[in-house]
Amino acid sequence: MNSLELFGFRAVVKELLKSNKRDKSWELLEHFFSKAKTLEEFDVIGQLCLDTEHRELHLQCAERSYAVAYTSQQRYSARTNLIKAYNTMNKPEKALFLIDVQLQINPDNYEMLCEKAGNIALMGDKDAAELIINKLIETNPDRIITLQTMLSGKYLREGQLAKGVRSFVEGYKENNEVFDEQLKMKRWDGIPRPGKTLYVYGEGGIGDEIINIRFFKQIEKLGMQPILVTAENEWHADKNNLFRRHGIKILCETHSIDRNQYWIPIMSLPADMNLNEEDLWKGTYLKPLHQEKNRLKGNKFKIGIKCSGNPFFAQDEYRKIPLELMLSYLPKDADIYYIDKTKGHPGTIELADRIESWEDTLDFIDQMDCIVSSCTSLVHAAGAIGKTTFVAVPIAEYYIWITSRKDTSSPWYGSNFQVMKQTKLRDWNEPLSHISDEIKKLL
Repeated sequence: MNSLELFGFRAVVKELLKSNKRDKSWELLEHFFSKAKTLEEFDVIGQLCLDTEHRELHLQCAERSYAVAYTSQQRYSARTNLIKAYNTMNKPEKALFLIDVQLQINPDNYEMLCEKAGNIALMGDKDAAELIINKLIETNPDRIITLQTMLSGKYLREGQLAKGVRSFVEGYKENNEVFDEQLKMKRWDGIPRPGKTLYVYGEGGIGDEIINIRFFKQIEKLGMQPILVTAENEWHADKNNLFRRHGIKILCETHSIDRNQYWIPIMSLPADMNLNEEDLWKGTYLKPLHQEKNRLKGNKFKIGIKCSGNPFFAQDEYRKIPLELMLSYLPKDADIYYIDKTKGHPGTIELADRIESWEDTLDFIDQMDCIVSSCTSLVHAAGAIGKTTFVAVPIAEYYIWITSRKDTSSPWYGSNFQVMKQTKLRDWNEPLSHISDEIKKLL
């Protein structure tokens, strides 16, 4: 393809993505990948794979780019892209090998040293990773902001909740297009301002909103009125209705926002409110409706499961658990329900045809004897209603699973919520074995 054809190819793929035709964009990418030969073609297709979350094809493009690169500069750039592709596919050991190659060429490359620390952490050696980070801070104090996310785990393990959460979200922070740039509103600093409205921006995924709406009651006790500003698309509409039923005020447009009030990103709430671990859990904050249409039959022990979350989430490769492996650790005489709107989970009782909304999901969660899942929004909904829950967490753990506690409990949820962590890369046997032992106790 010449440059003009590449431009048209980009435009078509992006238009398909805007039109919610991701499957068609993938078909187009796969077709052109089979025809591609040059470094430029593989680079363009690879970037579009990232845009459309076609991670497997992105890795193939990165490998082919490296194979056809012939100058030292092209190979250096291709290695950098291949490192990112390996990390996306949960292969940090392969990325680490290439990082060391890059550092042999340029030992003081700041970005590569950051990558090395991150990959060492992904392989389970967080102490060694933090030694590299601390050295980078000493030699590059003016660039500490780029290391904030990597430092968050250290602070959270020390029990410094507010500092840890702030470090995590600061690492991803950019100016908010609506609140910072268009409305030019004041960011709330956590100081109570009775009578003021606080617009809480629903960043992240649905799980992040479920995690953090608990703090709305605390904001109200400060005399302020929190309003969740979130989307009203097919992913969020019924979640919004669930929140409304629980008294959460929601705004799905921005033209009626009072710019004389305050705003804050939802994930920053525990940091800016300067909360401690003991401030996180104040009891259940979501309640199921117990709709008759959702009543389940049978007297067997009921286990609700989910093996993966949104497949287009960048970290999904880290949290996916093979269904067959999870089932092998669950009791054979129990009813295993797959609680999700997708089909294709052999060996389970699927609820896809009965789930139309989050209200249905909560009803089904409530009837389970326990929930077993990877790190998905299901476990946060289960934790919010107080259900006995076991979450299997990858080495690349989300920030809320990093705490000062030495046992499997979580300060974010009640005493019947347990976090089972992976200790070996891509190996789920250990956390699933622990979950199996705990379920035997329940039985």
